[in-house]
Amino acid sequence: MSNVSVILPVYNCEKFLSHTIQSVLNQEYRNWELLIVNDASTDGSLAVAQEFAQKDARIKVFDMPKNQGVAACRNYGVAQAKGRYVAFIDSDDLWSTQKLSKQLLFMQQHGAALSHTAYAFMNEEGQLMNKGRVNVDEKIDLERYLKTTQIGMSTVMIDRQQIKDIEFPADRRLCEDARLWVKYLRAGVPFYGQNDVLMLYRVRNNQLSKNKVRMALNTLTRYIHETGLAPYKRLECFGYYAYNGIKKRKQKSHLNTAEIYAQFNCNQK
Repeated sequence: MSNVSVILPVYNCEKFLSHTIQSVLNQEYRNWELLIVNDASTDGSLAVAQEFAQKDARIKVFDMPKNQGVAACRNYGVAQAKGRYVAFIDSDDLWSTQKLSKQLLFMQQHGAALSHTAYAFMNEEGQLMNKGRVNVDEKIDLERYLKTTQIGMSTVMIDRQQIKDIEFPADRRLCEDARLWVKYLRAGVPFYGQNDVLMLYRVRNNQLSKNKVRMALNTLTRYIHETGLAPYKRLECFGYYAYNGIKKRKQKSHLNTAEIYAQFNCNQK
């Protein structure tokens, strides 16, 4: 039985999907299964996924009958998962070849139920961006998360022996992943952070500024209604969130470019 189940939701991401799947295939740790959930894509994404599945029995492809959103796809993947651990990767991001091996060891050393890692940014062509790096704390609670929003979706790993309820809100509102993390943190279950860059987040040309404004307004609404903190703490957290959102995209990443390209196989497409 696979020890790690990797959940990959896909919707019209034919251009980048092979690159992402290959980053899972390149893992030093081999005891995994990859569950690709196609959300009724209208491009060639399904064919790309099926081609990989024909070559590697660890890859399983599921085709949703109609478009239901990324949260529903992740929930479906979790329901099919066989591994003790569940990891997530989005269809245009990349993992380091050491992502699973390092994160599993880290979780076992800390007895962690939930973990995430540091990450950096690349452009559409897979080229490392010299600005932007998200560092993570070794252990965070609800307040620290709301201040930093440091948990990257494609860095998360969950131990299903400790966390039984993994269900993303499927209402198709923004921040469905953040709302699940807040649920765990509100219940007192901490996230453990591994401050190694084990994921590259792809910044795409169609990510417009208006989407960032919409995200900020959505986040403000969530913080205002957050019951786990006093009102003044919620506003304080939003101030930190806004500041860190600007900082993480502007600060120099100070990464060893050659090392990153070797670990992430960035040129493989």
